[in-house]
Amino acid sequence: MPTKNTNGSDGKHRLGLTFHRTFSLSRSAVSQILQVAEKIELQGSKKLDLKSITEFASLGSIYIEAMPRYARGSGLLNSKGFLTELGRLANKYDSLLDQSGTQWLMHYHLSAPHGPGAPFWHEVVSNRFYPGSVFSADDLVEQIGNFIWETENKILSERAVRSTVTVFLGTYTKPEGLGKLRMLEDTDSGRYRVREPAPPPNWAVGYALLDFWEAHYSGRLSVGLDTLQESGFPGLFFMGKADLDEALQVLQEAHYLELHRTAPPYQVVLLRQDREFLLHKLYGTN
Repeated sequence: MPTKNTNGSDGKHRLGLTFHRTFSLSRSAVSQILQVAEKIELQGSKKLDLKSITEFASLGSIYIEAMPRYARGSGLLNSKGFLTELGRLANKYDSLLDQSGTQWLMHYHLSAPHGPGAPFWHEVVSNRFYPGSVFSADDLVEQIGNFIWETENKILSERAVRSTVTVFLGTYTKPEGLGKLRMLEDTDSGRYRVREPAPPPNWAVGYALLDFWEAHYSGRLSVGLDTLQESGFPGLFFMGKADLDEALQVLQEAHYLELHRTAPPYQVVLLRQDREFLLHKLYGTN
């Protein structure tokens, strides 16, 4: 069984239901947030705050509140407002957050069961995002409303939940969000269909796997291959068993892990935990 998450993405650091302030993710706005974060860190400031964003970014008053939260939920800022490894290197090598590897990792962090994205995000992605899945906005309103009731014992207004659903759908369908990944499309009937997206770069999968391992298998040197396949991790990347095997093979060749397949139960043995090298491979700088 997965162990308790110890990477700082526990409930108190996760985004809430209405973190978005009714705006879908905007990569150009998040990019400005990262640039401001880098600037104030270079100036020796303690952390990103609304005052510094107002001073250095050209964003509206509500965007100034929402987009730093998206940056945090996407794994680009940590809970204290500093650039993460991903945020720092994405800002340096993919400042427009346009590369598919960057966007896959933003999707991963928003959707991971341990956060930092909002819990409802994982609830929807883990249950709805598989090729051929079709659903309506009303389906998501009901699902998220029930999820909040079951997990937080709260009854939210339909208006609040519907606003969140609109924002969620917009994040995956609008080109200024994560639409480039082509995971989701709206149909003529007003429903939404999950597509078969282009595969994620193996280096992005590797980076995410180390994050997932730290959150769910902290302190363990090995995990059963079946356990990993059934953990929900591959589904976040639309990966089947063969896709996961390919990514693991790449990581084995990079000396990040070993695959022990002599006799079942097959094991995945972790050798390294540093992630920066994987990001440099992702961005072609190593």
